[in-house]
Amino acid sequence: MPSERVDGTDFFAVHEAAVHAVDRARRGEGPSCIEATAHRYFGHYEGDAQRYRLSDEVPQLRAQSDPLAKLRRAAAHSVSADEFDAIDTEVAALIDRVVAEARGAAPPSAADLETDVYVNY
Repeated sequence: MPSERVDGTDFFAVHEAAVHAVDRARRGEGPSCIEATAHRYFGHYEGDAQRYRLSDEVPQLRAQSDPLAKLRRAAAHSVSADEFDAIDTEVAALIDRVVAEARGAAPPSAADLETDVYVNY
């Protein structure tokens, strides 16, 4: 199976790899594998002291590898900071709305516990 490793924090690299994989599948050439690598900002579990990291590693990762910041820098020639800010505001409002909707929804019934768990092919 063809595979490709890409920087998972680079929007354009991931998009290009996905386009190739989708085109290949649509031509009937089978599946592809995309390995999108990225670093974690948080530990392996709640309370992980992360003693295995250098003290400045996470701040450096956030400064250099944040996917949204990288996208802003890469697309600065075609998308203005105001447009990105408007998108951020719109997405934040959408998240707030759907979280409030989910919190206000009735809890699932006991019968719902086993729906959509298994799929039969």
